[in-house]
Amino acid sequence: MRFILLLLLICSSPLLLPAQTLRGRVLHADSAAAPVPFASVGVKGKAAGTVADAQGFFRFLDSPELAADDSVIVTGIGYRPARLLLGQLRQANARVRLQPLPQALPEVRVRHRQLRPQVLGRTGTSGVAHWGVNSIVKDSVRRREKLGSEFGTFLTSPHNCYVDDFNVYVQSNPFRQVRLRLLFYAVHDKRPAEQLLPVDIQLVLTEQQRGWIKVDLKPYNLQLHKGQQVIVALQWLDAVGETPGYQSFDVPAAFPTPLHRVYTRDKSQANWRFYPARPSLYLNVQSWR
Repeated sequence: MRFILLLLLICSSPLLLPAQTLRGRVLHADSAAAPVPFASVGVKGKAAGTVADAQGFFRFLDSPELAADDSVIVTGIGYRPARLLLGQLRQANARVRLQPLPQALPEVRVRHRQLRPQVLGRTGTSGVAHWGVNSIVKDSVRRREKLGSEFGTFLTSPHNCYVDDFNVYVQSNPFRQVRLRLLFYAVHDKRPAEQLLPVDIQLVLTEQQRGWIKVDLKPYNLQLHKGQQVIVALQWLDAVGETPGYQSFDVPAAFPTPLHRVYTRDKSQANWRFYPARPSLYLNVQSWR
């Protein structure tokens, strides 16, 4: 009798059933087959979703915590967000088409004559806290789970300024190639709001590249106003290349730092988490009074 009862419990346990993989593809609305590379796919308010690959294909595991009427939000910088129900993904591979936003003509700005260089952020490279991902040999599931996660910090400009470049310190990098997306968020009610960058800016680190990584932002004419608060963030898009052992990719952060905050979220539509830390990233700006 005990054997029969145990067998019934095993057969009825949902934990032992293989999880369904939800799949789809993100395409350009104005083209029959043109993909939207590395679009973000997230379940609203939940730590579920992923990032599409270079051909627009995406996949992530279903979960008992997800409901058929949950909203799946698909976003790409320069495109209008698209929404579908999770139940649609459960029924068949979905084709999601993103409508491009109207592209404004680049604004020509004449820089103020009396500029002085300034640094917004942290230039130190030590810290007890870290943002990154474990690199385990042949553990493709662990790497897929990291796709779409974000990490950022709040920065405030004390003066009007132009943004010259973004810099981040990578302490450890075991991957042959890592792809990250640079994000700038406006801040409303002390939380990240709309994105400020007009184009998709990605960092591609190759051959275990480490140290300070710089991204030139002068071509984008980014300007911050006096007292403006922004969130500068990185989103994990992809990592390839196997390395032995339990090494990790990480960006260090000073912790605790009560006057500074970082935010993280596991997926593009997950809830935000905030910590008293200050990561090794900064902006070089040219300011005027």
